[in-house]
Formats: sequence, C-alpha cells, structure tokens
Amino acid sequence: MVSYTKSEEHEATSSSSTQSPPNEPVTQPEDGSNEPKVSEAPETPADEPPAHSTGKLVLILIALCLAVFLAAIDAVIITPAMPTIAKELNASDAGFAWIGSAYLLTLSATAPFWSKVSDIFGRKPILIIANIIFLIGSLVAALANSLVMLIAARAVQGAGGGGLITLVEISVGDMFSQRERGLFYGIYGAVWAVATAIGPIIGGAFTEYVTWRWCFWFNLPFDGLSLIITIIFLHIHNPKTPLVKGLKAIDWLGSALIVGATLMFLIGLESGGVSHPWNSAFVICLIVFGLVAYALFGIWQHFARYPVIPRRIFASVSRASTFGVVFCHGAGFIAPVFFLPLYFQAALGATPLQSGVWMLALAVAFTLSGIIMGIYIQRTGHYLWIIRTSMALFTLALGLMVTFDNTRNWPRIIIFQVILAAGIGANMQTLVIAIQALVAPEDIGVATGTLNFIRNLATAISVVIGQVIFQGILGHHSSELRDSGVPEDIVHKLVNGGAIAGSGLTADFTDAQKETYSAAVADGLAKMWIFYTCLVAVGFLMTFGITKKELMTSHEVTKTGLEAEEEKRKKYQATKEGEKETAVNGQKAELA
Repeated sequence: MVSYTKSEEHEATSSSSTQSPPNEPVTQPEDGSNEPKVSEAPETPADEPPAHSTGKLVLILIALCLAVFLAAIDAVIITPAMPTIAKELNASDAGFAWIGSAYLLTLSATAPFWSKVSDIFGRKPILIIANIIFLIGSLVAALANSLVMLIAARAVQGAGGGGLITLVEISVGDMFSQRERGLFYGIYGAVWAVATAIGPIIGGAFTEYVTWRWCFWFNLPFDGLSLIITIIFLHIHNPKTPLVKGLKAIDWLGSALIVGATLMFLIGLESGGVSHPWNSAFVICLIVFGLVAYALFGIWQHFARYPVIPRRIFASVSRASTFGVVFCHGAGFIAPVFFLPLYFQAALGATPLQSGVWMLALAVAFTLSGIIMGIYIQRTGHYLWIIRTSMALFTLALGLMVTFDNTRNWPRIIIFQVILAAGIGANMQTLVIAIQALVAPEDIGVATGTLNFIRNLATAISVVIGQVIFQGILGHHSSELRDSGVPEDIVHKLVNGGAIAGSGLTADFTDAQKETYSAAVADGLAKMWIFYTCLVAVGFLMTFGITKKELMTSHEVTKTGLEAEEEKRKKYQATKEGEKETAVNGQKAELA
C-alpha cells in the first residue's frame, strides 16, 4: 500500500512517505535510512473501487446515516409503547423488561463478529446482510402476536442493528482519509443524537394515535431505501471471497465465546434485583460463566488463525488508554440519557412528554458539538486536546448535577445539560477517529468493531450499576415514605425497581407524600451522579496516556479478503518472531 502524502507516525506499526507525482511514488527504504527511493508505479488492481461522484457520495452518506438513524432510534422508540405492548400481549414484569433488553443485548454482543466477517468478505456485502436482517426483525416485530415472538424479533433486530452501526463506521473509515472522517463522523454523531432525542416522541405518537406496531413498520420503507441506495451506489473494496473458504476462515469458536459471554454476563446483570435476587444461583452463575467465557475468549484469540479481536490492537499504552477512555465515556454518557427523564418525572413532576422536551437542550447541544468538532478535526487534524477537554467538561457537568434537588431551577437545568452535551458529543466520534489513526490501516475494521463492543458493554453495565446505587439510596428513605403515609406495599415496590419501571405507583400520592418521594428520588440520583463523576474522572486521567498522531490527508484503500487476512497474519507473526529474537540476543549480550 502506497501513500502519496506525508504522515507523521508515532506507532511502531505506522509508516510515512513524502509527496510525489503519481508516476513516481516514494517509499521508505527497508534499511531504515532517511534517503527515499523511487519505485515503479504499481498497477491499479482490478478490484480497486471506482471513485464516487459528488452526487453519488451524497446519496451514499444519506443511506448510511439513515441506517444509523433507524438502528439508534429502535433502542428508544419502543420505550413509551412498552406498557401498551405488555398489556396487549399479556406480558409479565420480566417479559416487559425483555422487550427493550433483547434489542440491546444482541446489538452489544455482535459488533466484533460483524467487523471481523467484513474483513473476510468485504464491507458492502456484509452491510447489505446486516440491513436485511434488521428489516426481517422489524417485519416480524410488527406482525408479532405473542410476547415470545416479539422478543425474538427484537433480538434479530438488535443483531442487524449492531451490524449497521459498526459497519457504517468502518465503511466511512474506508471511504475517506483520516482528516476527512472528522466531518462525516460528526454528522454521524448528530444523527445518533437526533434519533435518541425524538425516538420516544415518535414512539409515543404512534402508540397514542395509530398503533405501537408502527414503531416497527416505520423501519421498512426507510431502511429499504437505505438498502437500495447501498446496493446501487456504494463502491468500496470488494475482495470477492469464495463463500466456502470465507466461512471456513471465520473464527467461529471465538465468535461464539464472545457472543455467549456477553449475553450471559449482561442477562445476569439485568436480571439481578429485578426478576431474580442478586444472590440467586441464576444471577451468580450467569455472571460467573460470562466472565469465564470472556477469559476463554482472550486465551483462544492467541491461537486463532484470524482472531475476532486481535490482541495486537491493545499492544501499546496509547491504544489501551483510548479503549479505556471509550469504556468510561460510554458508561458515563448513557447515565443522563437513562436517568434524567426519571429525575424530571419523579423528582420534578414532569409528564413523559415534558421530560422529552426538557431534554432538548441536551440533544441540540450534543448535535452541534459533534458537528463543530468534526469540522475542526477535518480542517486542522487535531483531536487529542478535544478528547481531553471533552472528558474534563464531562466530569465537571456530572459533578454539577450532584446539586440537582427536587426544585425546578431552569438556568441550572439548561446550562448543566449544555455543558454535559459539550463533554459527551465531541467524543462520541473523536474517539473513533483516534483509534483508527493509532492502529495499522489493515486493523481499522477490528479496532472499530472492538470500540463499539466496549462502548456498548460499558453502557449496559453502567445502567445496572446506576440502578443499584439509586435503589440502594432510595431504600434508605423507606421509613420517611412510610411515615408520610405511603402504604407498605407501595414503598416495597418503589425501592425495588418500581421507581424506574413506571410512575403509576405515585399517581394517587398526596402533596406531602409527593414532596417526600421527590426529595428521596433527588437524593438517590445525587449520590448516583457522584459515582459517575468519579468514573468519568478516571477516563479523563486515561486521556494522558493517548499519544498525539498527525492525521493523514491522503486516502489509503483498505484491502479486505482472505489474501489480506493472510498477509496480516504473516506480518504480525514475523513481528513477534523478531521481538523474540531481539530479546534472546539481548539476554545473550548481558550474559557475555
């Protein structure tokens, strides 16, 4: 692979080259000298993708953004409809929770699998398959006549949605240079923010004025349009891998281990304290078996021919720090999205619709911060100070939210959300740009998939921890609630998940009881924000382990397919053997 512009490299696997005419590409000599040498111009490979015209490029970006929008909105559009669905399909409390969880579980678990399979078969065909799976899941969900059918359809949707989110990010990385990605990832983040903000509003409107099934019918025409545009206009490197050989090359054991580990671990976490006690054999076994499966996955990746998550992508302080920041950022950003509506409704007395409107400050600022930072990165190539500043603002905002009580203070509510959005929005995609710049070009796919997996896992774990902290603090207010006249059975339900599951339990409270309850909720959330402040502060400290790297302005086509996979395997095998030989020679020199 030849680059025609200079890029300063700070990683051991990176390389640099100087600007040269197209017929005289300059490569770095293998002997390590500073004198460049001129090599013959390589012939354009037969499978080199043709350049996109401006019009086609706009269409492709619309299609990709539409796919991301639908995958993101499906995580939240169903939220206001779930009580109606549960009633219509006679769902139990556990079944009620699974309507939302099934989608998020498979979305989280499948990201590494999608990225690795796209390395073998190419991005476009796998993106098309993910799109089709998402469509099938949406269709079955819309037609569901039982709870089991709906949960299964949501799981299929999540598998397809995980592929859409991951593969769109990887495809953008394949289509544009490192500098150009800033703008497009900024738009990507804005689309995500808009989907998250308006999803509950659209879902509530469908449920109230039409039927909840339109939450799923809604996907078919728009995702169908995205699929058609992708098939016709998207042109990126296509290796044309033979089906049988490609299937044999997939690390099926590694894929099964990581998907199984994620499902067991997250199901155990989500069941704890809800459908089963935390000390029950069901919860303990799932969490322990999940952790054991993760350990087995890590061991197996050392022996797999084409590993799902190669250990080399963590093999530097800078990369490991970036993934650490991703975890802390993901665990932190989901908390306001999940718990601010609870604060607005339970502590401040807002209706569900009002709470959605009150969060517009967060959504708008989130959108703008992502786009502005994307444009800045595209023009300057600087990203490291954005990561550090954003994590600092994120920590500050969460610390300020500790002061939220059960009184409406509009300046505080709006300003704190704006600071929070500035801390969250810029880093949603800046961290993707950072990790893609820090790994070798051939590892962009697996690194992006791993980043999405870590972020999704962090959000799932974070919500559970946040719930446990909140419910624990709320439980300390049980006596106050009973003293105010709240019946014992209602108190028991509120301090054991009822405060989050719905507001119906408090509908008949007197003004004094509402005041006591709102103060208890505000106190529980304030203690919870302390935990998130500390967590994100750790992420801020980790940013100082990330090294600066100049973003390239040239575009290098990322090769996929079995031949490219074998080249990567041999390259890193040779690197390991070289490191071993150097270590042995060093020991011999010391003994001598």
